[in-house]
Amino acid sequence: MSPAPSPHVSARSGRDERVRQAFAPEASQVFAARHFAAGVLEHWGLVCEDLPLLVSELATNAVLHARSDFEVTVARADHRVRVEVFDQNTRLPSFAVVPPDAYSGRGLTLLQELTSAWGVESHSDLGKTIWFELELHPDEAGSATAGG
Repeated sequence: MSPAPSPHVSARSGRDERVRQAFAPEASQVFAARHFAAGVLEHWGLVCEDLPLLVSELATNAVLHARSDFEVTVARADHRVRVEVFDQNTRLPSFAVVPPDAYSGRGLTLLQELTSAWGVESHSDLGKTIWFELELHPDEAGSATAGG
């Protein structure tokens, strides 16, 4: 059982919840970000099998490409979970053409294939946020309503 998350900011408004935590641009922080997101879901009584993998992909991108502190936000509302990863690099991500045996370069493809929605928001000279949303199945959405 994962410990309850220790977020920097936690806000609850009705059925909406948002939790965020900052991480350093170090490889070990990819696991920490994944663990944080999984812990938030567990705390809420939710199961989203793809969410930890997708958080790992975006955290890895922040560490390897942005090389800046990054912040992971996990939010839920009604029948969906939204994750945002903010980093301080203004360069927007792009799809890579990778050979089948490559070990990396598929993060955006995974986002496209596994999420119900995703996108990128540019913040001028401050950086960018890559976000994705996952729809909850009816039994998971019920847990979200009852388990907060």
